[in-house]
Amino acid sequence: MIRYHFGYDQNGKTKSGKRLRPQLLLRTALEEGGTLQCALDAAIAIEILHNYSLVHDDIEDGDELRHGQTTIWAQFGIPQGINAGDAMCALSYLALMHEEAVVPSDRVVEMLHVLHDANLRMCEGQGIDIKFESLPSVTMEQYLEMVSGKTGALFSASCELGALAAGCTPDRAKQYGRLGRVYGRAFQIRDDVLGTWGSTDVTGKPNGADIARRKWSFPVVWALGTPPSEDRDVIARAYGRLARLGADRVGEVIAALDRLGARSAADDAHDLALAEADTIAGQARIDTGRTIRDFLAQGARRVA
Repeated sequence: MIRYHFGYDQNGKTKSGKRLRPQLLLRTALEEGGTLQCALDAAIAIEILHNYSLVHDDIEDGDELRHGQTTIWAQFGIPQGINAGDAMCALSYLALMHEEAVVPSDRVVEMLHVLHDANLRMCEGQGIDIKFESLPSVTMEQYLEMVSGKTGALFSASCELGALAAGCTPDRAKQYGRLGRVYGRAFQIRDDVLGTWGSTDVTGKPNGADIARRKWSFPVVWALGTPPSEDRDVIARAYGRLARLGADRVGEVIAALDRLGARSAADDAHDLALAEADTIAGQARIDTGRTIRDFLAQGARRVA
């Protein structure tokens, strides 16, 4: 089932993917003078942990399609999906422990702590996101708190782990973690845009899937924070129903978001987060070669 999730075929080949988190980890290590060898197991660990979260997320959201492929639970059943996700979580920590072959054991312990903490914060963010499903309204502050955990935690850990693997002090590594957390916010905002306006070819999910599920995405939260208007009322009534939306209602909500300018607002918020990354790097004197920030900007610049 794990091989199925990663898209392995009978010849042992897997589908290509962005692998943003391991790339981010490896690039951070190289930026700080480390080698690919010293960070490779950590990169594998962060990717497996990310995918374990996707397996459970699909179950919690009831999503039957990811990257154009039937999800594990939809293919093998919910109990097997939960079990496969749990196994992947265990594998991620075992992979990180392989670092002891090239990284001092005390540093590996620090890295394990970072990975465990990221997992906990990711689960906290997911818990908040699930709670949102039963709420008639969500503030921007609540949304950003959720994103900081659900998405930002693993991006933060990717940067922090890369720095630790390269031999940075814990304090310097945490500054890289701040950089990754800000990028996580930019990434999630862009992902919310795709979840609202993206085509199935780009997202691997049905059009407007986030709206149909009443997901409290950045465009929706921002739109409901605008002054009273007919378009805002259209969105408020749809999300106030606390039930899955039909195709007609999804179209009405997206049209209202368009008229209110929610997509432009999301683009502005995305760019603001990347600008904050510049501020963090400058103040902490990290990423002096712009290796990380240039990669972050490129990775977050996905379009619908």
